[in-house]
Amino acid sequence: MRFYKTFIIISLFFLLSACADKAEEQSGEDMHPSFSELPEVSEESSPLAGQRVVPVQLSPEDKAKADKAPEGMVFIKGGCFIMGNDYTQEDEKPEHEVCVDDFYLDKYEVTQARWEKVMGFNTSKFVGANLPVEQVNFLDIQKFIKKSKGACRLPTEAEWEYAARGGSETRYYWGNMVHEDYTWYEDNSEKTQPVGSKAPNQYGLYDMMGNVWEWVNDWYEPYYKIRSKNNPQGPESGESKVVRGGSFDSSAGALRITNRVWLHPKNKVFPKVTTYGQIMNEVFNYIGFRCAQSLPK
Repeated sequence: MRFYKTFIIISLFFLLSACADKAEEQSGEDMHPSFSELPEVSEESSPLAGQRVVPVQLSPEDKAKADKAPEGMVFIKGGCFIMGNDYTQEDEKPEHEVCVDDFYLDKYEVTQARWEKVMGFNTSKFVGANLPVEQVNFLDIQKFIKKSKGACRLPTEAEWEYAARGGSETRYYWGNMVHEDYTWYEDNSEKTQPVGSKAPNQYGLYDMMGNVWEWVNDWYEPYYKIRSKNNPQGPESGESKVVRGGSFDSSAGALRITNRVWLHPKNKVFPKVTTYGQIMNEVFNYIGFRCAQSLPK
């Protein structure tokens, strides 16, 4: 008799344990559905999709400065920001605080029509009046600047990054994931595109990420040396100039706001290392620029 009582007790124990495990399993499934059961929410369908980029609001005083912007330029309200990125490539380090004065910057990359009007020739591979000029080297641009008689200078690297950020702290001015509403890059284009055909950033600047790379005025160095917090100009000399922003044939990583590329000022193309280790030059590369202007004192 004692044996049967023990057997019944043990059987009831296992039965109750099995029921409890089953209930816990069902509860767990309700709390943690598999990824295949979760509803898909795309970035495009998010209610915040149209609110990624909020235009910078200007005070009445700054609005007056913006109204005086030269034709084709926008007013960039100066300020301080953290330049660089400690968590990516070595030449983007160290993060450091930089302050820039107010300045004006071209709304669009310089077009072929504008380049030809000043220079009288066109070096671009993809020809079109409203396409950005490309295949221009740093020295070509210095001639353009001289002929523009004070209406153009290249932005400093700090000015370019500040303007490209638009006050954001993300990988791109619109967020941390590439979004095709804002950029031309390798996944959505096989050539340059008319300037201004994607959405602008917070300052109203177009094509700061993609379409064509952009020369800036600074000499390149493999890491930031902190010389001046206010309006840094980069090193006094060097072998290569800085190129920023990525192009239509760039990867998503190359479009990052803090990404830096360098090129000799005489070159129109990037050096490329082949599979077998030889160094050669690309036949075409897609480097243009936009003009900046300082505000009158």
